[in-house]
Amino acid sequence: MFKKVLQPVDLNESIAEIKIRASFLYKMKAEELMLFYVLTPGLGSHKHAESRLRHFKSVLNEVGINVHYKVEEGHVAVEITKAAREQKADLIYIPASGRNFLISSLLGSTTQDVVRLADNPVWVHKKRPDLRHEEQMHRVVFATDFQQAAEKCCQLVYFIGELVPELVILHVGERAADPYSEQIRRENVNENLEKLKEQYSGYFRKIRQLSRIGSPAGHILDVVDETRADAVILGRLNEPFPLHVMGSTCARVVSRVNSSVLLIP
Repeated sequence: MFKKVLQPVDLNESIAEIKIRASFLYKMKAEELMLFYVLTPGLGSHKHAESRLRHFKSVLNEVGINVHYKVEEGHVAVEITKAAREQKADLIYIPASGRNFLISSLLGSTTQDVVRLADNPVWVHKKRPDLRHEEQMHRVVFATDFQQAAEKCCQLVYFIGELVPELVILHVGERAADPYSEQIRRENVNENLEKLKEQYSGYFRKIRQLSRIGSPAGHILDVVDETRADAVILGRLNEPFPLHVMGSTCARVVSRVNSSVLLIP
């Protein structure tokens, strides 16, 4: 599913960090990795950047992924998303941990721009899974509102089931205005959660369903921490950010969650 991956890199990253991320992507069944670097117009050396990326490529030969590299000049988020479209990447992988430039840049407005502009799935890799200690993921949270954006995640949830043993399906809704309407709402939610559990039962060894009332972002953050999930899966609509990314849920989750985030456009 994620055979072709585009990864923005920092030229100052250590070889160890580069290798461990490539190994993680290989375990995610990636076959081709493009290391991508964006020069600020008028600053930096194109020749130096290519030399550094060439060195990264030589080191990653032993991992098993076919590695390419590319250097462009311009606005970081625009160039990342443009390259992903042109290369027909299955995934934009943003390693937002360690001593990466993404801590100061891509976890701010640039990450939000990538999420907003991308036509490709985006994986923002944060504190979990901690690749320094373990590359295996144990648990993912799939946040769903049962609407179009969440429905687009189905195929990737199936794929994640080949890699991760446990799925937590989370729905966060609003309480209905009166007791009778609330009872109907709860019944509908439970019915939809059961349908999703049955739908994914052949792909995960364990499935849990949770229903909460209140702020979607707040409950997603709480459940991810409570379950020690390695990643949270969110769907978004290709409409102006952040108005239609489950409200402003996506922006808040990306900026505050400790786990990785997989965003499906």
